[in-house]
Amino acid sequence: MTVTTAPEVLAAVNTFLGTLSSSQKTTVQATRAQANLSKWSNLPDALYKRAGLRMDALTTAQQTAVLNILRAALSPTGFEQVTGITYGDGVLKAQGGIDLDFGADHYWIRILGTPSASGKWTIQYGGHHLAVNITLSGQSMTLGPTLWGAQPAYYTKSGMTVEPLVGETDKAFAVLQSLNSIQLATAVLDTPVKEIILGAGQDGKTLAYDGVKASTFTAAQKALLLNLVYEWINPLNDEQAAVKRAEAQAGLDQTYFAWSGSTAANQPIYYRVQNPAFTIEFAHQQGSGANAGGVSHIHSIYRENSNDYGAED
Repeated sequence: MTVTTAPEVLAAVNTFLGTLSSSQKTTVQATRAQANLSKWSNLPDALYKRAGLRMDALTTAQQTAVLNILRAALSPTGFEQVTGITYGDGVLKAQGGIDLDFGADHYWIRILGTPSASGKWTIQYGGHHLAVNITLSGQSMTLGPTLWGAQPAYYTKSGMTVEPLVGETDKAFAVLQSLNSIQLATAVLDTPVKEIILGAGQDGKTLAYDGVKASTFTAAQKALLLNLVYEWINPLNDEQAAVKRAEAQAGLDQTYFAWSGSTAANQPIYYRVQNPAFTIEFAHQQGSGANAGGVSHIHSIYRENSNDYGAED
């Protein structure tokens, strides 16, 4: 198979770097030290100091070049998910409440390591409720770890409802609702969980397996679970995601599904999907404080247990 996406991403990054001044290049580039790799958060800029270049500080041409990097690295669905989350932060700002430096263009680009066709390097793009880590190692790419969040979880744009993480929500309920009473009792966690555990600042940590094992599922249930897992793989460009999908299918019987919270929609929930290759966590929460907004606040994480930031490549 001829790999095309990695060279396309490299070309897009080099084009972006070519638009920058020397001081901007110094600001946006850093080594691939663990401290730099781990420098991301779900928090808004008023509560977390980021590094790199923020989109609102760039020219229109430079902003377009950043978006072209994301278009090359991600699938159309993944790119739409990113822009849905960032636009939503502008909606949050417009809703009033306490402004913690929200904004649709308050997202940062950073390049860690030297972009090349053979070495290992990482693109970081993130801000409030978003931390996309795209690591390239030769022709291989990974999104582990990537944090997907949303506040509000849904909003209206041009008369249409936008819900950036709708698939991750609805497909989890489809799995849950397919379980029989014994499977459901096994899936529900003994201790309530309301927030993701392996989010920002938790690199290198793992969770013990818990919940119901997919080896006990019917073929139809396995298909539903695989469809849910694909929601976390498919934001990566299809060429690279195809490899991840095949791995997920091969390891399906070793996959666990766990749940905490209500079994009804539009209520606070938490779920986890994990196997030897990856860990997924999703928490739909009741908002709090001046920016509460009801049950419309999502944090989630996708990690590749031994391959975050391309560790295995």
